[in-house]
Amino acid sequence: MSRRKNIRSKQLFDEALTLEKSGDYQGALKLYAKATTTDPLNTHGWNRQMLLYRKTKTRHQEVELIQAAISEYGKSIQQDKQQWLAENRQKADSTRELAQVLGLLEPTGLPKSDDPTLEKWQTRLYLLEYRIKNARKNKTKTKKPVVAKTTKKKPTTKTKKAPSKKPPTKPKTKL
Repeated sequence: MSRRKNIRSKQLFDEALTLEKSGDYQGALKLYAKATTTDPLNTHGWNRQMLLYRKTKTRHQEVELIQAAISEYGKSIQQDKQQWLAENRQKADSTRELAQVLGLLEPTGLPKSDDPTLEKWQTRLYLLEYRIKNARKNKTKTKKPVVAKTTKKKPTTKTKKAPSKKPPTKPKTKL
């Protein structure tokens, strides 16, 4: 069953990539979404969607997508770990004590894993949310009324500056 999902997801991804190259971003986004729905572990599908949202400058949609990707990808990884644990109970039990002593287990009893894909997505999400929060507000430029200029020149007079009435300051002396 899982193999069929992977094959179908790969086919959808390839079709979406073809659409993206032809310039049909909306069609490509739909197929990438289907590919990642079919197989949430399809990181290439998630990354291409994020890239298309970045290209089209739709930051809020990209934030929502990254949050969904982190959630779905994380759930799939946990399910795969649970499935492996169920299939390999004897192996897991024999090495559990060693892994616990070495600090390689989570409180749930599953092995710790630092997934670089999740870390990249979390970093991107943090930066994107920061940029959205601190983005400058677009000010609408209002046209200033045009004032008719006259050709008459005003006579210029030079005035001398009045001396300042501040008392002179004493220089500081070092002791």
